[in-house]
Amino acid sequence: MNKSALTIGYGDYLRYSQLVQERCGLHFPLKKRADLEAGVRQAFAASTCANLEEYYRLLLDQDGAVEMDRLVNALTISETHFFRNTGHFDALYNHVLPQIIARRRSMRTLRIWSAGCASGEEPYSIAMMLRELLPDVDQWSITILGTDVNTAALDRARKAVYSDWAFREQRAKQWRQRYFDPVSEAETGRTFKSKRYKLDRQVRQMVNFGYLNLASGHYPSYATNTTLMDLILCRNVTIYFTEPVTAAIIDRFYEALTENGWLIVGHSEHSLTTYRRFQARNFPNAILYQRTGQPTALPADWDWLAAHKASTPAPITVTPRACPTPGSDTAPLKPQPEPEQTDPLEQARNLLDKGDSEGARALLLPLAESQTDHAPFYTTLGQACANLGLWEQAERWCRQAIQIDKLALEAYYTLALVLQHQGQLDQAIDAMKKVIYINHKNALGHFGLADLYRNNGQWPQAQKSLDNARRLLEAHDVQDIIPGSGGITVGRLREAIIRQQQQWSIEAETR
Repeated sequence: MNKSALTIGYGDYLRYSQLVQERCGLHFPLKKRADLEAGVRQAFAASTCANLEEYYRLLLDQDGAVEMDRLVNALTISETHFFRNTGHFDALYNHVLPQIIARRRSMRTLRIWSAGCASGEEPYSIAMMLRELLPDVDQWSITILGTDVNTAALDRARKAVYSDWAFREQRAKQWRQRYFDPVSEAETGRTFKSKRYKLDRQVRQMVNFGYLNLASGHYPSYATNTTLMDLILCRNVTIYFTEPVTAAIIDRFYEALTENGWLIVGHSEHSLTTYRRFQARNFPNAILYQRTGQPTALPADWDWLAAHKASTPAPITVTPRACPTPGSDTAPLKPQPEPEQTDPLEQARNLLDKGDSEGARALLLPLAESQTDHAPFYTTLGQACANLGLWEQAERWCRQAIQIDKLALEAYYTLALVLQHQGQLDQAIDAMKKVIYINHKNALGHFGLADLYRNNGQWPQAQKSLDNARRLLEAHDVQDIIPGSGGITVGRLREAIIRQQQQWSIEAETR
């Protein structure tokens, strides 16, 4: 049987398109049926399944996480190149980055996010520009985050080896000799169709990569390092989503940016209504968007369109991969009823569940001085501050909760993440260990400790912690909700752990 030539019927198109939209937010309307079918054929051909029915059942199964990744990789285009779109990068180099640098000069901090980074050319292009613009670049604290849903592309990004085709822009050709070294076939034991170049180690170290599905809604959040951004690039990504999902993504980007922060999207994604909260800025061959607090005004005869957009149905919800905060595993692993809003703490927790961290903080902060013996109050206030990137405040409230209750598990967990963002990895590891000391069966604690070990370069300990988390989850049903996780199921966390183990094995080999 020639799997790659398999005929896919209309019924198969419907159920596969529904599956990838429910799982990943990817939208394939009838006009994109051919794209979906091509991706399904490619992923199916690489599987061991005998037919499409068996393959579909495997994707539905919790053990099909790797196959689902393969399907998503086949469905998402990761083709890009360095300094793609000259207009955007000219505006960045000549106007936007110098402005951000001037604003951040006193603190020497920069935070940039490439959302939909594919194989890494975009965030690496930004890193090279910063090395050109900042003579004292190594004295700055620079965060460049690259995220994508395509795990194969992320693997290529981490390796940072590129062919001639990635250097087709003039600026890329000029800077290749400065920032890249040729890779010989003898080094790799492989035969290349064209020359290969490896990015300089100093530039590679400026960028961190991670999996994030923009349709999941798990941002902005300190847990995913997506708060307080000075610049977000998201070009040619929302073409995969429906209009309601795109609108929700852009709103979240707005919240993830600092005041006067910038958003760059692809040329085909321009829409006055979608980006109305931003101020549109015109540059030669480029339109960029800035968060100024003064939204772009629509023409008077467009009022009907704005009203139509406001009444658009809410976007689909996609289960996120990462977990914001842990709860005690002593509670039963099953969905909990939504609490009645009987007091400010309950109301604040409900606001946090809905993603309104600012509202939760505003509700609790005026009461902080009167809650001298209430550890859960300070824990919740610390979580709200952490979500907003207010690290010092978050640390203060978490430590106050711990001072009241030495067994305040959630306070230790939040404190660990806060310390991680402050660059205090040893202290963060110590705090996360206390989560496990308090409850050695807390799978989320082991999962969080694994990430801290990995960031600290302790690979054996990281893999062992992942194994511990996975083993603890095996005792529970895949559909059970993990307490305190924001709705994460056992099956979803297990999928995330499997992916992490595979990803980290590759990273460890390349270091």
